[in-house]
Amino acid sequence: MLLKLKTAGTLLTAIAVVAVIASVPVGEISAQRRVHYVPSRPVRPVPAPRPVPRPVPPPAPRPVPYPYPVPRPVPYPVPRPVPVIVPVPVHPYYWHPFVPYSWGPYWHPVGFVVATLTTAAIIITIADATYHYDNGEFYSQNNTGDYVVVPAPAGAVVPSIPKDAVKVEVNGEKYWYYGGVFYAKHPSSSYVVVTPPAGATVDKLPDGAVEKTVNGQKYMYYDGTYYQPVSEKGKDAYEVASQPSPATPEKK
Repeated sequence: MLLKLKTAGTLLTAIAVVAVIASVPVGEISAQRRVHYVPSRPVRPVPAPRPVPRPVPPPAPRPVPYPYPVPRPVPYPVPRPVPVIVPVPVHPYYWHPFVPYSWGPYWHPVGFVVATLTTAAIIITIADATYHYDNGEFYSQNNTGDYVVVPAPAGAVVPSIPKDAVKVEVNGEKYWYYGGVFYAKHPSSSYVVVTPPAGATVDKLPDGAVEKTVNGQKYMYYDGTYYQPVSEKGKDAYEVASQPSPATPEKK
């Protein structure tokens, strides 16, 4: 009996559900189906962030092995030593008494003072020093306005030399000698004062030359140059000698 009642209840429940469904319009059912069964859009996956490249450190310097290498010296040309040629006197030593020589009334020895110069005098500047050249002599003006004869400065260029200048040839080179001064030809057709060339022979020395003894031998000394007394063609002369060593004792 109890089983029949359960079966009948179930049947009634099923009939009631069918009736409810039948009472709902078809459009609403379709709409509910659409609402409940509309498929969702697929979600695209978010790409993962790209990895940032790490900075590559510079390569470490290679360790220098010990001992450390020594840099090679830079080669440079070594100057060749210039051979020192000591001039050998051409004439044998021959002592004779010294007699000062004067080149006429218009020539004056070093230290002579004059009040005026001739109109032919010219001004020469060498190494910021001013000289006056007049007829083979060089003058320097003092504080009082007078003119004093001074040694000829080497390198001074003059337009002319006195007519009494004597030509002297040494090893094929030509020089002119006057008043204790040697001149050489200048490219500009002038003359330039030069140091006395070793081996040059002259027969006169001016006033102011002094006698000096070097290594037991007597020389004449004038304006920084040693002259050896010699005999040339039977006549007394003086030959420009080499400078003696500073360590050599000298006597006047």
